[in-house]
Amino acid sequence: MPFIWLKLYMLFLGWFQNSKAKERTQQYVLTDEQRKMYAAEKLENFRWISKLAATYANHELSKADLASEDLYKQLAELGQFAELAYSAVSVASLLQNFTTLSQPHYPLEGYEALQGCILVDACRGTLAELPAYVAYRPSLQQLVVSIAGTSSLLHALHDLRAWKTKHDSGSGGVHSGFWFLYQGLKQSLVSGVRKGLADHSPMEVVVTGHSMGGSIAYLFCIDLLSSDDILPPNMKLTVASFGAPRTGDKQLVQYFRNLVTIFLGKWGVNSFQEYSVKGYNDGVPALPPFTIGYRHFCLEPIYTIEGKLFRTPASDCEHALFHVQSELQTMENLRVFPKGGHNYYNGRDLERFARRINWLDKSKPSEEGWEDRYMSFAI
Repeated sequence: MPFIWLKLYMLFLGWFQNSKAKERTQQYVLTDEQRKMYAAEKLENFRWISKLAATYANHELSKADLASEDLYKQLAELGQFAELAYSAVSVASLLQNFTTLSQPHYPLEGYEALQGCILVDACRGTLAELPAYVAYRPSLQQLVVSIAGTSSLLHALHDLRAWKTKHDSGSGGVHSGFWFLYQGLKQSLVSGVRKGLADHSPMEVVVTGHSMGGSIAYLFCIDLLSSDDILPPNMKLTVASFGAPRTGDKQLVQYFRNLVTIFLGKWGVNSFQEYSVKGYNDGVPALPPFTIGYRHFCLEPIYTIEGKLFRTPASDCEHALFHVQSELQTMENLRVFPKGGHNYYNGRDLERFARRINWLDKSKPSEEGWEDRYMSFAI
């Protein structure tokens, strides 16, 4: 790691300690259930980075910016696929046992979009074993590619490799850590998509991911858009990222947007959809810093706060935070996740999912009597 990045990392650690202390003293009006939820937090939610690095947009969000309920439902469902990629238990096992695992207190409670889905392929990258999978949604004729975000120390070390390397296209620079992780997954993702297309003839391919997984989803989309031999003609393509960091420089972002323009011109205005969701108090979308040349791919990101989705203007696409008009704000004690943070997208608690998956893993689900062992952890 170059000395400058080591220095920045140590600076962040210092700010982290100070900000965590401030967060403990900050006053929130919390219900008993919310107090228990926050007391159980184990994952890093990057609220401290939000305080340190995130900037507020000039545009104040109003009713005119509210996204539709249909879009909220669509993204909440795709978020279920993004979250599933983190599972320490095999995706195949989870989908095969959906009926049991979607009951109250089990890991897939509230993950209705996964019902009836068919696993096409699951893989781990050759670098740091980054998990990903491809699944088919018969109800919507969607082929979903989901890529996990940071879930190990090795992944985190690659997150810190924020110096740029040249993209294969020759158009600009890309975050070297994300790029090398993607290179370790690319061939498996391509193979999974080709298999899914051959086996199921979907109408749409969706690429999704949370956190760093969202960045790698964009890198895969660049290859899908630029290739003539992966997607068949007239195949709709959608990318949906949640809490993704910046991934490339201005030149690479422009290359991506040019590819989108060409794709839309070739296959029609509805052939490509792009959703990049940023959440309140999530510092990850503020990194790597704008000041060192990084940019977001999405020109018009979506902002989520208090269970609402807002479309944001292109002029503010690099901001991670937005003010909301007072009449749209919910009373603090009625908010589901009043502190915000990196693991509270789509009205769900990714912390809870991770805990339940851990309990499932500990209960040895391949052995008889696992349900009783699981419930001994859960209740």
